[in-house]
Amino acid sequence: METKRSREDNFLIAFLVVLCLYHMIARFGLAVDFQWHTDIGRDELFTPPHVMILAGMIPTSIMLVSYILWNSFISKNPEKNGFFIGPFIAPTSLWMMACGLITLVVGGLYDDYWHISYGVDTMIITPPHIWTFAGGMLVEVATLVLALQMKNRLKDAIPKWFNLVIIGTLWALLYHFHLAFANFLEPRAWFIEIFNFKIMLHIIFAGASLIVFLPLADRLLGKNGALALCSLLLASQILLFVFVPILVESMMTSEHYFRPGSPHPIWAAQCLPWLLLPIFLVTKRYRVLQNPNRLVALVIVVDAVWLPTLIDYIPAEIGLFNTILSVVVSVIVLRGFVAFSQGFGAAIERLSANKMITLSKKSSPSAKLSVVGVFLLLIITPLASGHVIHLSEEGEGLDAPKRFLIDVNETYVWVEFMIWPPKALIETEVSILPANNETTEITNAWTVLVYPTEKDTVRMRTVFEDRNNHSIWNGQVKFPFSGNQTLEVWLDVDGQSSFTEIPVDVDSPPLLPVWLAWFLAISWPTVMVLMWRNISHK
Repeated sequence: METKRSREDNFLIAFLVVLCLYHMIARFGLAVDFQWHTDIGRDELFTPPHVMILAGMIPTSIMLVSYILWNSFISKNPEKNGFFIGPFIAPTSLWMMACGLITLVVGGLYDDYWHISYGVDTMIITPPHIWTFAGGMLVEVATLVLALQMKNRLKDAIPKWFNLVIIGTLWALLYHFHLAFANFLEPRAWFIEIFNFKIMLHIIFAGASLIVFLPLADRLLGKNGALALCSLLLASQILLFVFVPILVESMMTSEHYFRPGSPHPIWAAQCLPWLLLPIFLVTKRYRVLQNPNRLVALVIVVDAVWLPTLIDYIPAEIGLFNTILSVVVSVIVLRGFVAFSQGFGAAIERLSANKMITLSKKSSPSAKLSVVGVFLLLIITPLASGHVIHLSEEGEGLDAPKRFLIDVNETYVWVEFMIWPPKALIETEVSILPANNETTEITNAWTVLVYPTEKDTVRMRTVFEDRNNHSIWNGQVKFPFSGNQTLEVWLDVDGQSSFTEIPVDVDSPPLLPVWLAWFLAISWPTVMVLMWRNISHK
């Protein structure tokens, strides 16, 4: 007998459609945002890509809060599943979404504080970005939990197109991980050096995400689930290659212009496993997902690190020996990760069970301590609004809070400070960009920091690097003292060296040290994972 859907069921199905669209549009917006920062650089809060990322939070939050209020105070259903938080009761998946959305919001505020203290982000993975990535991923996982719950509850009354919600959310979640791990395709972070050996990191992190989500796709969607996910990844990669540059250029106004070296490679498309679909099709009959060794081999072979169209071909950069060593280390780490990853699908199924846990209003002491710990973490996290300060500062630049146009012996260049004013004891990334795209004149660039003391004048030289021959010179300038100093910007043009001075008033160290910022960044997502893992076992 066919199960009839109630109004509550229809509302939750509609909610899942909204969630899926939110995740997919936000991930596409994040891809455009990567290119926007690379090619244009404006770091305002409400750029068009940021609107794509944030817009879905409004209907999601409204529908989420509406359902929790309705389920807690209006619904007449005597068998309410879920657990209580004070007078409120809702399914586990909705509380997971609430935690994810709160983490996103607090992470955004944390990001503003980070900009004030440490300048504009020049890497993908920063302490506040770990919060925003973790918050978005938690909402995506919660969407899968709610979708599986609805499939189990409605059975034959579920719409025929419902699996599209699951595959779309799986794609958004897997792509979310690959966008984060694109950090390890960036020249400053693509290897870790251990005892003078260079180990590529992208294979380990991106491979681990495939090890989790390919078997999960089959588990949630049937025997062709992983194949559908692989197909969607390749299709999205092609779309990103085509449409990301078009969207970036169409969103530009008269206030925007391309940075030197643009257009840059489309990182958001190149970070995906470009060989995954064809190799998966060839190996599918060998039950590669059920065999840990074959699965590890698959994710290593298809990794984007082998892509020859990146700015730097990483294997060639680190050499044959380090490449082989990286593969060996990746095999060992990923092989150990396979057993650990198998609990993820089981946890989702437990969380989505129709007879979900119901906690009484009298919480256990350990639960109370967990709640207190969560709120303490929120309270001690400094909150500020860095974007507003960036916009109000005179001399704001492309992707920096301070930007100077200087003349060095009739060669005009922009000098960008990623932290302004720079802080003592912290390395500040400084960039030198030729004005009017004069990319062929400068052969070398460096800075000399001049600090006068009572006994003598201290001079500290920093050699700048022109990565990828785009004539964008970057260097990490360390300001060891606070107070008034001078930065000499030196250029070597046509064999002649000249410099221009920039006065710099260096601030004292920021309130939040870097190590504490990273501790807060890692601790909160860890608490979230452990908390929901424990709840799944209950």
